[in-house]
Amino acid sequence: MSTSATTAATNETAETIGRFNDAFRRGDTDALAALVHDDCVMVSAQPAPDGTPYVGKDACVAFWAELMRDESTTFEVNHVFADGEWGAVRWRYRFGPTDAESVLGVNVTRVSEGKVIEQLGYTKTPGDLPLPD
Repeated sequence: MSTSATTAATNETAETIGRFNDAFRRGDTDALAALVHDDCVMVSAQPAPDGTPYVGKDACVAFWAELMRDESTTFEVNHVFADGEWGAVRWRYRFGPTDAESVLGVNVTRVSEGKVIEQLGYTKTPGDLPLPD
């Protein structure tokens, strides 16, 4: 892929992810659905370790719509990085007023033809890992 093609793909990815995040923040299911590819595959961050796969636009949009309907929670986008057809979104999902009632995560997203075709969710979750002190 040429440098100009990579730049165009990167811009398209960043713009699509930006519109997706904005639609999600507003709870606009129709606008979000318009940004989802018919062949979308989404894997949720839970349950650990593999998450739950959702295949096809309808299944993916239904999952996201359920999250958007829960008015007791919020997603905060911290950073978006795009390169070619891939993007990463760092976020915080809040289910209470303090940071202790939240989780940090990343969505790795692939965009094709201006639509989200793949999204893989990962989170930092409490638990005991065999890591050095």
